[in-house]
Amino acid sequence: MGSGGWGVSALTETIQRVLAGDKAAFSGIVREYYGMLVAFAAFRVPDADVVDEVVQQTFIRVYEQLAQYEPDKDFGAWLRTICRYMVMAELKRRSREQANRSRYREYIAARLLEAPVQERQEAARVDTFQALDRCLQQLQANYRDLVNCRYRQKLATKQIAEKFGRSLEWVTTNLFRVRGMLRECIRQQLQGSEA
Repeated sequence: MGSGGWGVSALTETIQRVLAGDKAAFSGIVREYYGMLVAFAAFRVPDADVVDEVVQQTFIRVYEQLAQYEPDKDFGAWLRTICRYMVMAELKRRSREQANRSRYREYIAARLLEAPVQERQEAARVDTFQALDRCLQQLQANYRDLVNCRYRQKLATKQIAEKFGRSLEWVTTNLFRVRGMLRECIRQQLQGSEA
């Protein structure tokens, strides 16, 4: 069984603790395998921000599926398999997003000839940024600090964990949660302004 610097018994014991409900024990797994997964993802994804996102999503999925891990299998290989699926899903999502943006631009150009497309896009962008600002102000202070560290200061999750004195799992989980909260808040703000 591939267990990084850990012995088989230490990994098995940590997994059992996590499965028994000790969420903090999962941070040991994150610390042990973080570097390996970053290297694995970086080889497949050219953008550093996407690598970080893929690794975060991988650890979330590992946590959710830890009960399915078979102890006689290579744990590192199991993690890399999950990471590979996360990479493929992210690349597919980005490709779909790019295609959607392209189709949207064509739609705007064809349907909104009464106003320059550039002005419309700029207005939509301004509305979105204003909604984001309002949503950020509504966040709890610790979530705002987390967003600021990640997206304004461009700190890696490991640096954020050290700065906050928290585990990588905590940072990963809370970034995932706050992004969802902001997306929903912005959607509601923009729908409210259209009404």
